[in-house]
Amino acid sequence: MRFLLAVYLVVSASACVFMPGSARDLTDNARPASVEEYYKSGTYGAIDRETLREVSDCVLERVHLESSAGDITIDYFRRPEPGDSLILVFPILGGRNNFANYFAEYFAKRGFETAVIHRDGNFKNPDYFYELEELFRNNVVKDRIAMDFFEQEHGKRRFASFGISRGGINVAITAGVDERLKYNVIAMGGEDLVNMFRDSEENGIDRFRQRVMKKHNITEVEFFDFLKKNIRTDPKNVAMYIDAKDTLMILSAFDRSVPIKYGMQLRETIGHPDTIFLASGHYSSVAFTRFVPLVPPATPVGVFPMNYIETEAMAFYEKKLGKGRSVQHWPYRLIQLPFSLIGRIGEILFSR
Repeated sequence: MRFLLAVYLVVSASACVFMPGSARDLTDNARPASVEEYYKSGTYGAIDRETLREVSDCVLERVHLESSAGDITIDYFRRPEPGDSLILVFPILGGRNNFANYFAEYFAKRGFETAVIHRDGNFKNPDYFYELEELFRNNVVKDRIAMDFFEQEHGKRRFASFGISRGGINVAITAGVDERLKYNVIAMGGEDLVNMFRDSEENGIDRFRQRVMKKHNITEVEFFDFLKKNIRTDPKNVAMYIDAKDTLMILSAFDRSVPIKYGMQLRETIGHPDTIFLASGHYSSVAFTRFVPLVPPATPVGVFPMNYIETEAMAFYEKKLGKGRSVQHWPYRLIQLPFSLIGRIGEILFSR
């Protein structure tokens, strides 16, 4: 059994390629005043808090804010001795928080305060199709208000982020807009949202398109023409303001939901940050985590023996936020070394 587990770990870890960032940096550009004006942060008023449960030596607290951008709900993993740093974890498509809360709790148990900003599902409602850009913009404004809240009420000064899929896309947008969101892990994200939607094989996106076309009696051409003319809140327009040196990207080589070419475009826009490539599809990347519990609904032991994505993210945060230097990810890196060298040589050859 131990031998089989060892073989699994070697094969799985070697199915990842770590590609270090290049010297080229696109982050010299200053954010124009128009970006600040378009995503100008609002104000918050009444604050309501409720304790949900204890998590190891943390407390999970739900915070409700009334704000000028609408009500904001935040799950805050608060440690007994809080510092000045906070990791914001962004939910996946549909606003479901179980995946985001898993990572937020994982990081919190290992010394970091974390928070998950809830999303509503209005963008999936065909009734709101013609308001999509305002919904996207409003999410960024709410993110900024949440950071204002943590700065003013909890003394946070250093913000990091983690996002997978839609969460990774949100990270690339909000971090591009607000320089406070400095240390970012973007997994399975991409840019050029309209063309990404066109090429995606995500069933939910296809269902949404069909429902909108039926609801508003428009053609597929009209559907995409409207998006092209109106969607402004897209990583391609703001991700060049993210510092590549403070970014880690994780991409799935066989991703058909967020096709990898759009992840590579985002990597180019940011300026070639450190990037890990997984030999997986969009959903099969869960095999590189321990998200799936062995005994539902919750257990510390997962179906998969690897917690690769969590380990790499932790190493990144420990390095950037000054919590020491993790060595847990180095066995993976040693196994990956020959594959990473091949990948690096290929990038140099084919980028000329």
